[in-house]
Amino acid sequence: MYFAVAFICYLIGSIPTSFIAGKLFANLDIRTIGSRNVGSSNLLISGGKTVGIIAGVLDCFIKGAATIIFLDIYISASAYVLLVGTVTLILGHNWSIFMSFKGGRGIATAYGTLIGLQMWEPLLLITVIFGVVGRGYVYKDSAVWCLGAIVSLPLLCFVFGYEKQVMIYSLLLGCILILKRLISNYDAIPKGAVKTTLINRVIFDRDIFSKDSWIKRGLV
Repeated sequence: MYFAVAFICYLIGSIPTSFIAGKLFANLDIRTIGSRNVGSSNLLISGGKTVGIIAGVLDCFIKGAATIIFLDIYISASAYVLLVGTVTLILGHNWSIFMSFKGGRGIATAYGTLIGLQMWEPLLLITVIFGVVGRGYVYKDSAVWCLGAIVSLPLLCFVFGYEKQVMIYSLLLGCILILKRLISNYDAIPKGAVKTTLINRVIFDRDIFSKDSWIKRGLV
């Protein structure tokens, strides 16, 4: 059961939703434009709001939430089988076998898995504090607030008394998403700029401070 769920969830996670949506609806290769990230955030900026939202919704509610709900309700998977499923979904999305082990950042899919696990209290607080208030009124760079949500999730799970396997998932999820930021999609780090680049990657999810310059690099 563990192997089967891991294999299937990894393949589901690996489906490059934003790449496919970009090709079908915007006639573009998302790997060559904008930030060159194979995710819905880059598609939203570079391909248009409609196609970006479509890809994000599919990643969140179909790839993430629906998969976990199916395992929980229809397969009656145990708590730790669900843990394996959630982790491998994110691994597939971030390092897709169909994209030469490159992929998106995993935020929308991760959010979907939290819905599937019915983690309503952390979801509500993260959405309001980091999404609505933080991103909406304090500072417009969503990458910073995503990091805040990633770091705070294990603490919120502890505060609300979630089960051990959920705590483990929240910690693993944070490690996976931060690791993805650090190694990006295997982009080379300029000589003499290792420390600055890694700091920018962790905090801003890009190699340089300027978001505008980072997005426009794919237009050169």
